[in-house]
Amino acid sequence: MLKFVFRSLLLLALAAPAFLHAASVHDPAASRKLEKILSPLSSLHANFSQTLTDGEGYELQSVTGTMTVARPGKVYWKTAPPFEQLVVSDATTLWLYDQDLEQVTVRPFNEDIAETPAVLLIGRVENLEQKYRVSNVLEGKDTVYTLVPLNDSALYQKITLAFRGETPRAMSLWDTLGQRTRIEFTDVAVNKPIDDSLFAFVIPEGVDVLHDH
Repeated sequence: MLKFVFRSLLLLALAAPAFLHAASVHDPAASRKLEKILSPLSSLHANFSQTLTDGEGYELQSVTGTMTVARPGKVYWKTAPPFEQLVVSDATTLWLYDQDLEQVTVRPFNEDIAETPAVLLIGRVENLEQKYRVSNVLEGKDTVYTLVPLNDSALYQKITLAFRGETPRAMSLWDTLGQRTRIEFTDVAVNKPIDDSLFAFVIPEGVDVLHDH
């Protein structure tokens, strides 16, 4: 079974409560503002802390790590012990390396993955209004954008993106059980040069390799 970080990174959720759709009011101006922030974002590096809570706010799990993402669809996502795991994508292939299990899962970086929330930061952001109801509110110094998929069969139900100015600060995601995954970013570096070798995963010798098509 894929671990917590991979589930939340890709958020392969099922259907969700209908109230999430009903509660969202689309704001075209908010959609344009979000597109304006995301469009020039070619790369992002940050430390993160990620917390999973249930519908009543009880903490189920917490991890920390580092992430680097770059257009188009390149991901390096590493969590720290005791839940050590590495997810790497070169926009064609995605590798999940579980060091504890000595196991690598390999899957295509297909459209389902490309449109999941954590990839939104470095995916295609044109015409957000065709895919989401978008709204925003001010919370202290941050602007928080809420995106609810228009497609009822979407792999997730609701996400929020928080920015301070044009710097990403946090992301939250809700699944079918009402569970919330919150990812907070620190030490954020935007549009810095990144060596593409970071996204070229070399499978270690002696590990089990699983191919998920």
